[in-house]
Amino acid sequence: MRMIVDLSDLSNSLTIHTTGQSGHAYHPHYIDMADLWRTIQYHPMLWDLEKIEQEAESLLLLTP
Repeated sequence: MRMIVDLSDLSNSLTIHTTGQSGHAYHPHYIDMADLWRTIQYHPMLWDLEKIEQEAESLLLLTP
């Protein structure tokens, strides 16, 4: 994992994983960040709830 963190404004921070978010082989998101890693590109780190909700692919609710 690589990240660039702007401590004066966290919303300017960037990150990338070598493989993907999943970490589980054969999962659709296992290798989806490898090309970005290889070509030194990043994803923004999301810090405020509104931005997180805008960028979300899905929502998982766990209820007891």
